[in-house]
Amino acid sequence: MRNPLKVYWLAFYLLFSFWAEAGPATSTVRFSFIETSQSKGAQEAMVVKGGSWWTRRHLTHGAVLIEHPQGTLLYDTGLGTQVDEQFAGNSWLAKQLFAFTHPRPLITQLQENHYPVQNIDAIIPSHLHWDHASGLVDFPGIPIWVQPSELESARSGEMPSFLQSQINSDTLNWHTMELPENPFLNFTRSLDIFHDGSVVLVDLSGHTAAQVGLFLKLSEAEQYLFIGDTTWTLEGVINNKPRPGMLKIVVEVEDNQSLADQRIAQVHELYKTYPELVIVPAHDERVAADLPHFPEFSQP
Repeated sequence: MRNPLKVYWLAFYLLFSFWAEAGPATSTVRFSFIETSQSKGAQEAMVVKGGSWWTRRHLTHGAVLIEHPQGTLLYDTGLGTQVDEQFAGNSWLAKQLFAFTHPRPLITQLQENHYPVQNIDAIIPSHLHWDHASGLVDFPGIPIWVQPSELESARSGEMPSFLQSQINSDTLNWHTMELPENPFLNFTRSLDIFHDGSVVLVDLSGHTAAQVGLFLKLSEAEQYLFIGDTTWTLEGVINNKPRPGMLKIVVEVEDNQSLADQRIAQVHELYKTYPELVIVPAHDERVAADLPHFPEFSQP
């Protein structure tokens, strides 16, 4: 049984450390999507079951920068400055399947736009697959919040899903956390980071051992759910469809297929129940096109 005192202490520590170290960055909650690369392209039927063989998709790789009056967070990091070296150890087939183009690392974009990187209080990866964790090494010392089972799985994981050069750097500042048994939307486990319902982590384990989604509330009329790789495209959510089974011939995509399917069904129910909720798969380039792109932020 989880120790509730440990969970509450963690939430308090997060809240206090954000306030004490950085102070308020903004008077309202706002976010920006930062695209770091796109895939070289694949037919839609290769990224979602039932997708078209005639439609070409160029999935995006990116990160979400979130500013809250009590702290600044990164959700994912996309492709980083060392991605070519990290990716080089993959097999020829994996390099073709997951090929990317024109990487623009997150840290580079932040620095070019004179964004105060020192104000980032924590990085929260949705999960630790290579295309979400590549940029972690570009932020030495910044706390990386991850559930223990996700970190353990990544450290014992194999290519092409996990790349050890991204996980085992001595410069990474890992902080483990647990999502308490706290119901939110239709999730049984969640963590309200700032205790105001505006930035809430939810349990989306299945694709990996402990993937986390991110609920973001800017106002009653503007709410988002970032779902990591629960599905790669919104079509998977709308139609309640997983990734195509043919991918298993090349790579084991899901940590737990049955649980991954349950998560898709869960998000599908939210899509039907809450039409005001914008659901954002991490790689859907069409959904990403409608988000505020850095250096622009969402408007209050």
